[in-house]
Amino acid sequence: MNQIHKRRSFMRELLIWVVLLIVAPLVAVSFLFYQHEISGMNKIEQEKSILTNRTAQKLVERLGDTILGITVTNGYWEDNRQAVLNHDLVWIQDNVGVVPDVVPNIDFVAETDLQGNVLVQSGDVEELKTKVLFPFILAKFQKESKFSGILNTSKGLAIVAVSPVTSNKGEADPVGIVIFGRLLSDEIIVGLKDTLQADISLLVSSGQFFTSTKEITAEQLQIYMNGMKTGGGEHFNLERRGELLVAQSAAPFLDMEGKTIGALYAELPTRSTTEAADRLRILGLCSLGGMLLLLGLVILMVRQRIILPLRHFTLTLEEVAAGRTVKELPKHVQHAEAQIVGAIDKIMQWNQVLERTVAERTGSIRSLLDNARQGFMSIGPDLRVKEEYSVECTRIFKQDIAGLQLGALFYAADVEEATLLESILAEFYSEQDEWKRELIFSLLPDEVLIQGMVVQVEFKYLSDVESAAGQTAVGGAIMVMLTDITETRRLEEQMNRERKRLQMVVHVITHSEDYAQITRSFETFCNTELVELSGGNESVENKLLEIYKSIHTFKGSFALLQFMHIVPKLHELESELMELLGREVKPTWRELELWLRSLRLNEWLEEDSLVLKEALGDATSEMGIEYEVKLTKEQWQHLERELIMRLTLAEDRLWLAGLRKWRFKPLKALIQHYPAYLSELAERNGLLLHPIELNGADIPVDPDRLNGLTQSLIHIVRNIVIHGIESPEERVEQGKDEYATVSFSIEQEQNELTLTISDNGRGIDLEAVKSRAESSGLLPTHNDTTPLSNEHIANLIFKDQLSTTKHTTEWSGRGIGLAAVKAEAEKLGGTVRVSTSKGRGTAFIVKLPYEDISAVERVG
Repeated sequence: MNQIHKRRSFMRELLIWVVLLIVAPLVAVSFLFYQHEISGMNKIEQEKSILTNRTAQKLVERLGDTILGITVTNGYWEDNRQAVLNHDLVWIQDNVGVVPDVVPNIDFVAETDLQGNVLVQSGDVEELKTKVLFPFILAKFQKESKFSGILNTSKGLAIVAVSPVTSNKGEADPVGIVIFGRLLSDEIIVGLKDTLQADISLLVSSGQFFTSTKEITAEQLQIYMNGMKTGGGEHFNLERRGELLVAQSAAPFLDMEGKTIGALYAELPTRSTTEAADRLRILGLCSLGGMLLLLGLVILMVRQRIILPLRHFTLTLEEVAAGRTVKELPKHVQHAEAQIVGAIDKIMQWNQVLERTVAERTGSIRSLLDNARQGFMSIGPDLRVKEEYSVECTRIFKQDIAGLQLGALFYAADVEEATLLESILAEFYSEQDEWKRELIFSLLPDEVLIQGMVVQVEFKYLSDVESAAGQTAVGGAIMVMLTDITETRRLEEQMNRERKRLQMVVHVITHSEDYAQITRSFETFCNTELVELSGGNESVENKLLEIYKSIHTFKGSFALLQFMHIVPKLHELESELMELLGREVKPTWRELELWLRSLRLNEWLEEDSLVLKEALGDATSEMGIEYEVKLTKEQWQHLERELIMRLTLAEDRLWLAGLRKWRFKPLKALIQHYPAYLSELAERNGLLLHPIELNGADIPVDPDRLNGLTQSLIHIVRNIVIHGIESPEERVEQGKDEYATVSFSIEQEQNELTLTISDNGRGIDLEAVKSRAESSGLLPTHNDTTPLSNEHIANLIFKDQLSTTKHTTEWSGRGIGLAAVKAEAEKLGGTVRVSTSKGRGTAFIVKLPYEDISAVERVG
């Protein structure tokens, strides 16, 4: 049975190769030749049809020449010129206005002055009653005094001729314009059919339809008209109707100005092309039949003279290669050349040498694998380790692993994981579909923890031989390669910690003033602000919300400085506060106070401070001091209090206000760290940015008053990266520069200070904001008669606990950040709003009273 199967397979393979190497190329060449010829004929008919279409339009336009002579005759008339100069409208009406009544093929006439004001008109054309409503006629008249063309008038499509009103010889300067017109009709189109020997139809955008045959309808041309409105040009189609091919072409129909006002359609039967295509098809079928007959004869001869002797010779070689003695050579082999018989003897000798060589090489390979510092083993369909495995496997598993289940070896302490691994392998061996088996194979683990070691795992499937039934068996073995990467992972983790540590040190050094301000603010919050909250009259929910906003802001500020330890703790605290806010029954302030004290927030900076101290030494204490005019902040404040107590005169208070201004900083200095942080955050998220612009005057402000606001801007910066800027691929698809633009702008106008942070990203999804506000109960009351404006919806993002992010991350999802910005702005008597445009970007505008900020002129 096995020999019969192989014999059939060989014959089938021969037939496949004959089809691939002979039949398929010949069929392909014939098909390409047929397509080439048909394509050539199609191009010829396309050129003829389009030429017919263009000729039809030219013939329509040339009809203007037939009335241009009449127009010129009336224009080159001295009496007419004098009547225009004398404004003798009666004469013009009696001699020019009567032309449509006495001259055939003239349907309307108008005579105007040089400014297009109509003096006399006949034919009742709306556009020529009081003033010429075709500006391009007057523009063209300035360049060309006599011309004709096509116009789409209120009375329908018309052929128009224009001539100046001048002297008999045309030497005098024009004093007016004569316009004669003829309305297009079906008779004209029928005349074109007789001239071109093709059916012609014309559909005008106003709805007029002219045709030389009733078989063509306006609905057919409307399809072409719609295509031309979307930017399409000429159309061509070759359609078979019964026994004939009909060439169809459609092209835009242009008026005198060059605008498309309709679609001109032409149909032309092609008898010669039809006959050529039919003959070519019959010739191809006859050639294919002859080729198949010749191919059958060739296959029969090859089988009898080559395949059968070669098949018997192959069977003999298989017996020799298997090491079995061939007692009697088949008849076909005996009749073969002496060289073939000698080759069989040689193969028998080589087979013995090969067996010895394989045994030697197997020993060498085993020795090599034992010293490769990698574990090699294999498993079969029973999922047990086979007898052959390398020495490294014994070192990794610390036992003899032959015959053990692979799942129990990898997950000795985790029965569920061991069962899952064995189920994946069992599914792999039971699956027949090759594609599904590859998918299952990809689910195998690539790294496991064994005996405290991190081991990298690679699997490679070694397929088995074909079964006796002729189907590929799902057997074979899976080779498993193990590499101990414990030391590599340890070094990677150490390098990652060192990298984060270095980033934190660098950020603190480069932003030392921010470091001092942020740490001081956090200490004040822990030691003072929490205590002050306990004495207030606000509800526990409001106090929780205030604490939440502060923690959210501190998390962003410390993340800006790349602090390693406190940021995850603050993030976890945020989650716990959010859980408390979501409870129906809130804790009492006493319970909340005891819980916050148990957290010992004032000690959370110690780990990061220790890292900085190890890296910077005594310089750390210097970086924690805020200097203003070479004094510490406490010293300066003490000085101000003393001066306020001692200086009481108005002049002294003015001098004191000027002194206060010495410690002011430019607003730029308070936000100059954000561009660097924004660029870094964008890079982490795979976004591309142009260099960030920081524009505006160096406006001095009181840093103490604006400290809370400038720190809260971290939420706007994050919002731009997380929500606003698209990925480079998305920006390119939208036709944008893959590099986004973000800018900071500072402006002062009278007593108001404006800070604008804008980007050219995707804009705010107003529908998502509205939907989230509705589901959260934050949408204000409105009705259909007074719907919410887009600006009102956009500014809902400043509501507490409103976020369009579905999942909470370290960067977003709480819905508190932008609410914190609004709260800080309102503390200063200012406002914050957002302006957005879908696909074009978003701008956050913070407006603050400048007098309240500087407090320089508000003395006394």
